Amino acid sequence: MTPESLGSLVHHCSKIRAFRYGLSLHAVAFKTGMQSDVFVSNHILNMYAKCGKINLAQQLFDQMSQRNLVTWSSIISGYYQTGKPLMAVELFSQMRLEPNEYIFASAISACASLLTLKLGEQIHAQSVKLGHSSISFVSNSLVSMYMKCGQCNDAFSVFTGTFEPNSISYNALITGLVENQQPKRGYEAFQLMCQQGLTPDRFTFVGLLGTCTTADDLPRGMELHCHTIKLQLANTAFIGNVIITMYSKVNLIEEAEKVFRSIEEKDVISWNTFIAACSHCVDHGKGLDVFREMSKEVGVSLDDFTYASALAACAGLASISHGTQIHAQLIRTRLNEDVGVNNALLNMYAKCGHIRYAYTVFNQMDYRNLISWNSIIAGFANHGLGRKALDMFEQMKEIGVKPNSVSFVGLLVACNHTGLVDEGQGYFNSMNEVYGIAPDIEHFSCLIDLLGRSGRLKEAEEYIEKFCFGHDPVVLGCLLSACRLHGDVVIGERSARRLLKVRPVSTSPYVLLSNLYASDAMWYDVAEARKMLKGSGLKKEPGHSLIEVKGIVEKFTVGNFSHSRIEEIVDILNSVSSAGDEFILYD
Repeated sequence: MTPESLGSLVHHCSKIRAFRYGLSLHAVAFKTGMQSDVFVSNHILNMYAKCGKINLAQQLFDQMSQRNLVTWSSIISGYYQTGKPLMAVELFSQMRLEPNEYIFASAISACASLLTLKLGEQIHAQSVKLGHSSISFVSNSLVSMYMKCGQCNDAFSVFTGTFEPNSISYNALITGLVENQQPKRGYEAFQLMCQQGLTPDRFTFVGLLGTCTTADDLPRGMELHCHTIKLQLANTAFIGNVIITMYSKVNLIEEAEKVFRSIEEKDVISWNTFIAACSHCVDHGKGLDVFREMSKEVGVSLDDFTYASALAACAGLASISHGTQIHAQLIRTRLNEDVGVNNALLNMYAKCGHIRYAYTVFNQMDYRNLISWNSIIAGFANHGLGRKALDMFEQMKEIGVKPNSVSFVGLLVACNHTGLVDEGQGYFNSMNEVYGIAPDIEHFSCLIDLLGRSGRLKEAEEYIEKFCFGHDPVVLGCLLSACRLHGDVVIGERSARRLLKVRPVSTSPYVLLSNLYASDAMWYDVAEARKMLKGSGLKKEPGHSLIEVKGIVEKFTVGNFSHSRIEEIVDILNSVSSAGDEFILYD
């Protein structure tokens, strides 16, 4: 066997990551004395590096009496590729040979991983001096390095100096701009790429599609979707998953489902993404249907994210029967507990009205994070067990878990549902003073509602005038509702005037104001409030209720008699109603 043929075999092992075969060939090289040949040793070193055996590569590197640029390139790129960029940079600094373009690319990429801008700039200067900076894969590494260090203008300067930038060059620029919160410039770079006649690939689209998160971004997202269809990328899981997420962000669940169904080889991420999309679009029933479909799919394994998403759907439907089935499935199949799944399980029981089961899950958890504590606090709060929620908060603090903004929402809801006004006010004030957490609109609404329910309307109004949230419709609506409850027409009128100035999007302010006037027999003002409601063009959204029967969730909406079994329902209602109280269907 010649050194060339042995080197060729080892190189093949590098390409297919065949470590055991490569190890056997290393033994052959050692026995035949060919290890001393730098050509053979470089191939073996590269094989170890490509197979992730960087320690073995380092041992061979140390043993080599002769090293050339290929040797240094293999060991430096090996350390970078195995997640040890610091060692890559240290070896680069030890080189006494003049680096080539491959070594520069690896060293610059290592600097990008370490976010060491100054060292990256030094290596950049060295590459310019030696005439390698304009070579595509060196300049691509430089663009990525500057982008990761937040130096977008420097990255763009490198890009414009690149001789004939390729698709990888554009991908580095586009990805960097997107990661630096400059999606518009990223999209402009994409357009320039297309104008240059270059074909975008899956890496081009994945970053750009990820920036389309609002209704304003939708036209751009749909245009990108069309490009992926033309290039036959939309039906791949890598791109399809991102497009599903994009459509779900703007509540277009039907479009998201079309993309999901079009993916030819769905992976577990495809299924999880669509289940999560259903929950985001409040189509929890569809989410559970997809979960059941996934469970029957051959070759797809349900993971922790799958179960967490399915349990979130059960919580959204308040479906205890589906939730307990999934819990049983978890007990049978998942030996290792995941804190995310346990948190979803806890939340599901709490949202389904079974706070004792939720507390049992909490107590049985081997590990709890902040979300676990927040979930149980919110669970007790929503079940009217305010004191228990406050006790859990104190326990959380005792073990050193620091509360966040969500923790205080739970506490304020607990105080609100239990009438603990002073405690709630104290927690609100402590947010900024003790924990350095700035209250947001949700905390402020809870406080105003808490003070309003207890009749402390003047205090509530003072808070509204003091904080910047005072003109928010939700906050003003809370105060107006409290004024209606306690019959305070003076503060109620002031709140109503403020509320009507901000153009309310629901009929509630008009109805509340009308009822407030009616409680004080101010009939002329009642008529005026009703006239304003009519003039606003707003219509009250009909109320609805959900009921679960044998695992199927039924929805009943006020004034809607389209249910397939409505006549049977009315007959049953009439049979259980008292004499004379007959239910009649109106067309």
